[in-house]
Amino acid sequence: MDFSKIYDEYFDRIYAYICCRAGYGTTAEDIAALVFQKALAKFAQYDPARGNISQWLFGIARNETNCHLRFSALRRFLPLDILQESLAAKDATAFETLSARQDTAVLTSALEMLTARERDLITLKFYSEMTNREIADVSGLSESNIGTILYRAMGKLRQAFVEGANGIR
Repeated sequence: MDFSKIYDEYFDRIYAYICCRAGYGTTAEDIAALVFQKALAKFAQYDPARGNISQWLFGIARNETNCHLRFSALRRFLPLDILQESLAAKDATAFETLSARQDTAVLTSALEMLTARERDLITLKFYSEMTNREIADVSGLSESNIGTILYRAMGKLRQAFVEGANGIR
């Protein structure tokens, strides 16, 4: 398999994962570059029998992001208002904009209440679009454990969102 094709296919997903964990900007770009630099250096040692290329790359990305967060003491989850504003339609009404910001504030607050492991799994599942099986291979947890943790974390988010929305109105 050609490494340039792998890079083209996976860069956006890897970069999105890193951005959600470490924030947008040069830091995420540096980590993403490091991930693919390490992958290229070890590409000859990649063994498809141990997992698919996606699992291998996300494992490297996860390790590099965790290393960066450890050494920089950056323990906050990406504020979702940056992502929300970039995805918002330019012609949104004032009410829609205010509502989206309130939802984002509640969601950001709810995400901060989750454990680091729960946030990491949510990032892998929803931002990187990985299956529970792929997440299990990357994280070392069982597939059913991943499902249970995600189910409970989503329940916590739902509850916090309901409570936050009721507090705003």
